[in-house]
Amino acid sequence: MIEVCTDFLLYWIPFYYAFKLAFLLWAMLPQTKGAKFLYDSFLKDFLKKNESKIDAALEDAKRTAKTVSAEMAAATAEISAAGLKAASDAYASKEGESSKKDE
Repeated sequence: MIEVCTDFLLYWIPFYYAFKLAFLLWAMLPQTKGAKFLYDSFLKDFLKKNESKIDAALEDAKRTAKTVSAEMAAATAEISAAGLKAASDAYASKEGESSKKDE
């Protein structure tokens, strides 16, 4: 996301995309074990230190997602019921007009 916003600046840095590609290859290739090095050197301690905060944030996100999905399901059911009622009323009024023309 940040790169999208700063792309006009990054364009002027010589070999930026070549260095980025080299870094990503280093990080992803199993021969170099770059991702393991980054995890062991930087992320491992941070994640262990903040594990309870991360778990609490995930639990909060799970609760929020459950609430939002329940509200969306209720709203969808309400809209569907209103649409079916409107369609039924329109069909019934059309049938009434049709039977009046036949008379």
